[in-house]
Amino acid sequence: MRIKSITKYWWIWLLIGLCIGICLGKLFDWGYFELNKEISIIEALNIFISIGLTIYIASVLEKRLKQEQFKSDLYVAKISEIEDILKQVEDLLMKNEIEYQQINTLIHVIGLAKNSLMKSLRDFNIVEKSIQQIDEVLKSNHRELKSLLTDRPIDKTDKSVIVKNRTITYSSDRITNIIQVCYSIKEEYFKLKVLLNG
Repeated sequence: MRIKSITKYWWIWLLIGLCIGICLGKLFDWGYFELNKEISIIEALNIFISIGLTIYIASVLEKRLKQEQFKSDLYVAKISEIEDILKQVEDLLMKNEIEYQQINTLIHVIGLAKNSLMKSLRDFNIVEKSIQQIDEVLKSNHRELKSLLTDRPIDKTDKSVIVKNRTITYSSDRITNIIQVCYSIKEEYFKLKVLLNG
């Protein structure tokens, strides 16, 4: 990824080298160089081939960088979809009563989207050790979110989740815990975005 950042600004490095060369040329008297006004055909061909190769290499690097940025943008868009679903969950929590099926569907869609994202990262060999660590944290957070949203307490006196007539009502403490887990999940996706754009 470090090479990517260096090649991304190749033209800046070229300008810096050119400026240093000009400054050194102005500071020192290079009297032993003589310029010949005649150019041989071999030298002219050498110059044109060098210029052609430089342009070709620059265009190939630029094309490759654009392709990598396009892939990165696709992954970031997929992450944004998951974040939108998490936002829907948070918005639903502000209602007093929520349909159990609706919350169950949303948590299922979040899991499917996360698994699809990680599978595509593995398929395109983008998975690094840090991304695998984020995946493990996300798995744990998704399990916790699913448990908080869908599991009912065994103890009948515990009123943190009440399910009645296919609607679910959460206590304020439970809502706080759910929002904290949603925030933790969003933080992990933010880290993933940074790694993908790195």
